[in-house]
Amino acid sequence: MAEKLGRRWITCDLGRFAIHTARKRLLSIEGVKPFVVQNLGKYERQAWQAAEWDDLETARAREVAYRQFILQLYGAEELPGGTWTHGLKAGRLVHVGAVDAPVTEGDLKAIVREVWQRAGAEGATASADVLGWDFAFELNETGLNMAKKAGVEIKFKKIPREVLEKKAVDQGDIRFYELGAAEVGTEIKGRRLTLTLKDFLMPQDDIPQDVQKSITHWSQLVDYWAIDWDFKGDTFHNQWQAYRTRKQSKLEQVARHDYEARGTYTVLVKVIDILGNDTTKTLTVEVI
Repeated sequence: MAEKLGRRWITCDLGRFAIHTARKRLLSIEGVKPFVVQNLGKYERQAWQAAEWDDLETARAREVAYRQFILQLYGAEELPGGTWTHGLKAGRLVHVGAVDAPVTEGDLKAIVREVWQRAGAEGATASADVLGWDFAFELNETGLNMAKKAGVEIKFKKIPREVLEKKAVDQGDIRFYELGAAEVGTEIKGRRLTLTLKDFLMPQDDIPQDVQKSITHWSQLVDYWAIDWDFKGDTFHNQWQAYRTRKQSKLEQVARHDYEARGTYTVLVKVIDILGNDTTKTLTVEVI
């Protein structure tokens, strides 16, 4: 209502899907002004960790308690003795990412080395589930290929924000979703860049069975996608978007942008699936 009245506004919500729904409703307003969706990120999680285990004297003790808590929610048993692998579930080693940092390519290389060292012991196979709050851009593509070449099977799973909510934890309402993967085609003619969303993959196990039956094309897994045509490495600016609605169920898959000047640009594509999970893809384009 504030946007329709031309008022300045700030809104907040705890639920990921509620925020996603609000974003789509705002975008449906004709002439909507630019807005940014932000989260408290690591600061919120750091405060949560400190409050949750404030009776522990050292940061190391809080870190251990935090990992034990995440392993328990994930249904894994703790497996002491590792630096980069902390638990075991169904024969797969489990890494728990730090509260205040994304999982990086360097982290993954260390995880893969340790998986090889621990494979065969305690029933562990050469495989691992990597749990993280955030992941470095493109890790779900480049990282998987790197691990595969090393003979290690990796799955990246996002630690859901609902972990911070005591009610959700008590109700057992926590699910760790595997990261999706998007394929985006690029075409440059003069200073016009055309992007085409060619494919999107998300684990079938994460899709409710009743929904699976109605999916006939991969685009039905995408609820919304957006583009920052000149990403500066800080805040994502939603400069173009397409999304499905009840009236418009078919997703627009092609986006175009005309650059005013020559140069090298970083383009960030953000895809949000039907469960409200974000998948990002970065592209480097040369405009001549």
